[in-house]
Amino acid sequence: MLHLVETPEELPPGSHALAFYASRPEAARNMASFLKGGRDRGQEAMVLTADDGMLELYRREVSARVPEMADSVRRIPGFHVRPTPEGLRPTPEVLDFARTHPEGATMCGDTIPSLLDRRSLASLLAYEDWFDSLRPFYHRGLCPYDLSHFPIDRAPQALSQLAQTHTHAVLSNDPNPGPRFLQLLILPQVENPPEQHLGWLARAVDYGLIERDGAADAVELTPRGQNFARALMALPDYSRRAVEAARSRRAALGNPRERRPD
Repeated sequence: MLHLVETPEELPPGSHALAFYASRPEAARNMASFLKGGRDRGQEAMVLTADDGMLELYRREVSARVPEMADSVRRIPGFHVRPTPEGLRPTPEVLDFARTHPEGATMCGDTIPSLLDRRSLASLLAYEDWFDSLRPFYHRGLCPYDLSHFPIDRAPQALSQLAQTHTHAVLSNDPNPGPRFLQLLILPQVENPPEQHLGWLARAVDYGLIERDGAADAVELTPRGQNFARALMALPDYSRRAVEAARSRRAALGNPRERRPD
């Protein structure tokens, strides 16, 4: 079963891990922690991103925590996986790096969140299943997933399948209720679920938001739970829009201290 760790730094060699996040700064903190774990284990590292903004965030966070690993983060022009007749597969750059370090390497392609949507979900899950079939290996592989990208109605099945095709997971520490609620769906697949999270899961079942199938060791969102999850996952976005609107109003008004009375 899936084993939870507190931070990506703790991921051992041979792990194929999930890291959930709910904001770009959280994703960058996870990445810095992951690379620190690679350094401490004497592994070379490679992180591939196609996002200029994430490249900057990663390098800033990594430079602060493990500056000697900053050059491990690389910008690529597209996704780190490509379609083939057998399904999605890593690009040659990824495969070559893994082969060059048979003793083990710390590796991550962060373009999965950009790919993840309703249309691509099945192909991504098939890719994760194929990647996990390559174990045992000595590498540390990290698969970051943005919780806001999951199609809500398919989240229970997707999270269950991800739990079955990974060895470890790091839950998001985002305090907003949306990510906290959505992550409850993976708990039945976890071998060491936190007691607090189990309490939240029990309450969600009592409130009719989640249905639990004990025999199948799985959960489902009820229609009420799906609407609840959609509303909760939208809350951080509304908050961000409110902050941006307030900044725009302040900019339009100018600095009050510099204004003179008529």
